[in-house]
Amino acid sequence: MTYEAADPDLWRSVLNQAPDLVFLSDFVTGRILYLNPAGIRLVGLRDDADAQARTTAEFLTDAGLAQTPAVEAALTHQGHWQGISELRHFGTGEPIPVSVSAFAVRHGEARPAVIAAIMRDRRSRRTQDRRFRKALESTAHRAREQHALAELGQLAVDADLDTLLPAAVGAAATLIGVQCASISRITDTDALEVLAYRGQPPQPRSFAAGAASQPGYALATGEVVVCPNREQETRFATTTMAGRGLRSGISVPIGDGTLWGVLTVHSARPRDYTDRDVAFLRAVAAVLSAAIGRIDAETRVRQQSLHDPLTGLPNRTAAYRRITAALDTAHQDHTLLALLLVDLDDFKIVNDSLGHAHGDAALIRLAGRLAGAVRPADTVARLGGDEFVIVCEDIGTEDAATSLAARITALLRTPDPTAGPPMPLRASIGIAVSDHTATPTADELIRRADLAMYRAKSAGSGSHALYHPGDGDSYDADRVLRLSTDLRTALDRDQLTLLYQPIFDLRSGAVVAAEALPRWAHPALGDISATEFVAVAERTGLIGALGSWALRTACRRAAAWQAPTGIDVHVHVNVSTVQLRDPRFAEQIADILADTGLPARRLGLEISETASAAVTVRAVRTLTALHEMGVVLLLDHLGTGHGPLGYLTRYPMFDGFKIARAHIAALPGPRPEAVVTALLTIARAYGATVIGDGVDNQSQLDTLRARGCDQAQGSYLAPPAPAGTVAGLLRQHPPGTLGPGSARPQVD
Repeated sequence: MTYEAADPDLWRSVLNQAPDLVFLSDFVTGRILYLNPAGIRLVGLRDDADAQARTTAEFLTDAGLAQTPAVEAALTHQGHWQGISELRHFGTGEPIPVSVSAFAVRHGEARPAVIAAIMRDRRSRRTQDRRFRKALESTAHRAREQHALAELGQLAVDADLDTLLPAAVGAAATLIGVQCASISRITDTDALEVLAYRGQPPQPRSFAAGAASQPGYALATGEVVVCPNREQETRFATTTMAGRGLRSGISVPIGDGTLWGVLTVHSARPRDYTDRDVAFLRAVAAVLSAAIGRIDAETRVRQQSLHDPLTGLPNRTAAYRRITAALDTAHQDHTLLALLLVDLDDFKIVNDSLGHAHGDAALIRLAGRLAGAVRPADTVARLGGDEFVIVCEDIGTEDAATSLAARITALLRTPDPTAGPPMPLRASIGIAVSDHTATPTADELIRRADLAMYRAKSAGSGSHALYHPGDGDSYDADRVLRLSTDLRTALDRDQLTLLYQPIFDLRSGAVVAAEALPRWAHPALGDISATEFVAVAERTGLIGALGSWALRTACRRAAAWQAPTGIDVHVHVNVSTVQLRDPRFAEQIADILADTGLPARRLGLEISETASAAVTVRAVRTLTALHEMGVVLLLDHLGTGHGPLGYLTRYPMFDGFKIARAHIAALPGPRPEAVVTALLTIARAYGATVIGDGVDNQSQLDTLRARGCDQAQGSYLAPPAPAGTVAGLLRQHPPGTLGPGSARPQVD
């Protein structure tokens, strides 16, 4: 009887009789293709089918799996591998040490397709088994070390220190097998601050420097310090170790060239640390050194990209980021943000006459002066050229911002004895303050400060100016210039007029007041809105003359109304915050009242809520004087800015509120009615009168009356009209004519 060499039945018979484990597996998937009976018995499987349902990885313990990468590499490149490994018994989980001979069966030049392996049980050889296990444990430990270093290396490439340092101490404590690990760094207090810690509590905050501690000694010497037993240590003090119940440790300096810190591990028992322990900690320290070098380089690049190389201040990019962040904070915290745009006056003359070196010196000196003038939390940045910006968070009031600008201009005028030859420094400063009604962008706030700064320049060298909404019209410089010139002429020639809108008492129906509204019919440009020409007046210094004209005209007219009718009607006049800042304003009011014969109690001054959000100390003194004089003070546009309760608490001199038109226009409806009711409730608690402004229909009027509003005005009741028309209305509508169900008054 003869057999062919390739007869599969012959080979299967031979393998089935073999006393050692023999298996075939797929190289790619690891799936078992064949396991002989000896192998089935060795690992505790039921049969060959049970084996073929598994992969090679399932046959190995953790120690055996740790060798898998090396085995696969040898089979791929050399085609064979011999060594020792460890199987597991599927029934008991017991480890089975084996000797292995593995071969790769190739199909041509392609990747090996099948692995054939023969494994012999080594459990009868106890001595060899102990060596085998020790070798396996060592191999597995080295594999874990390499894995840990690989993970740390990846973190060193793209993570920050807050992520990397905790990972490093965790790896050190785990793989060295100690109670605690730490990373510490020298500080200005001559101590090593603990930046990361893993281990038994409590976490130390710092280590003493120099020979007063093991980490301090390692940093001082720049050498690895191994302490097998603190009781035998003489190089450094072990008091800290003893206090924490630690007996031994290793400290490895961190840093390439310049020492940065120390990696330290401590154990609660005496221990003879191996060269492998030290080598692993050195490797961790090397990874940390590389990461620190990378982070330092990135910090330098970032510093260069966000800072001006001449002055060292934040540059334009950093300034815009800072402004954007500060605007978000101001919006969330309901605080005010001030932006001061500083432009060095006559900088071109300095450059042209003295040279660029002197020009650079002037910029450096200005940067230093600005940085020394602001609060610690403020940011000074250079936008470019001779333009700087100061970002002031939580400035409090506009008055505080203007005071800072005044302090800076005064400081710049003062010679600096430490700065070498005297050099004149004057700067124009434009101020923009955020508001609570809408959050501007960084570009918009800088634009506002820029407009104010150019207004400051027009006032003369070394001046400062606060942005006003009218500054936004400066894009049409020709129109602003013409309006300012023509407005002065109109005031001189009495070409402005006042219209009066009646204000009705909602209980009696009587006309109790009239609001004076200025109008300007320009001979060439037609009707100019009050918003525009009042802003022009504020920018060009005409607001005092315009306000005085409006007050005197309105008071004279109100006094004239009372004479024939005997009706005690009030007149309301809008007042600019610029007027309130004039220390002589209260005296001017007193003079006007005396000249016109109008009692102070019949004059009401309306101040917008958004404008009063930045009421200065001087303005508060003016308001208090007016209140004591008997003048009625009203808060206009209520509901467009701060809360009324805050105003009544901070400024109790206000006698009344005017609810903003936006809230009245939304009536009727549950939400707007709730808002109006809340405002009325607060007003009653403080004894303040409430006027509904902008009533345009009967539903709004009925709602206000039903909610208990005191007074109302609007086009539905009576539009603004000349003084003579209002006088007739006073005679036509005595008290009681606007009661429930009555028709609205008619105005000719």
